[in-house]
Amino acid sequence: MNNSIQARPGLLGRVRSRQSGLPTGLLGRFFGRAMEGATADSNDRALAMLDLSQPRTVLDVGFGQGRTASVLLGDGHRVIGVDASPTMVKQATARNRAACRDGRATIRHGDGITIPFPDDSADAAITAHTIYFMPDPTATIAEIARVLRPGGTLAIACRTSDTPAAAWIDPEVYRIPTVAQVIAMLHAAGFDPIEHQPGDASNGDIHCFAARLPSGAS
Repeated sequence: MNNSIQARPGLLGRVRSRQSGLPTGLLGRFFGRAMEGATADSNDRALAMLDLSQPRTVLDVGFGQGRTASVLLGDGHRVIGVDASPTMVKQATARNRAACRDGRATIRHGDGITIPFPDDSADAAITAHTIYFMPDPTATIAEIARVLRPGGTLAIACRTSDTPAAAWIDPEVYRIPTVAQVIAMLHAAGFDPIEHQPGDASNGDIHCFAARLPSGAS
């Protein structure tokens, strides 16, 4: 990750960074709501890169307050999701209570590395603004590949360190990869081909990637 020359922000920036990475308690609930609006566009861009023309089972890694899960459920899909924040698990469960009750959604707490679902459980996966906070993103992407069925697609939305980070971002919390590093992690997990939509001023410098597993191999 390419953050070595970035200066640490002030106290407010460090708090914002920590709560963005792992929303906790009452303050975390506030940040979860704030992040929902700030990340909605990039989540929607990532969703648009998935083949969801028919009802699918979609793995949502780092679902936050459950907004994307709610969109997917509203479109007739089934959602399985994992998040490292117990605060966000509670919020997302409450938001999607009926779907969790009737089995259309399964929302779980995770350790940030492993995915607590069996092999070949999902047709597609999405993770937005989470790769920076994963203790071992290469391992987690490999876990996502394990949970996807052959031919499944993973969509990622994230900042990259190919451009300077905002001043408030704490590089000790946000371990932001380069485009090349994201692509290398996807290749290492067996994804090919990989589509990349660059980030620029029109989309807040958020990059999107869509990576497909080979058919007939998980």
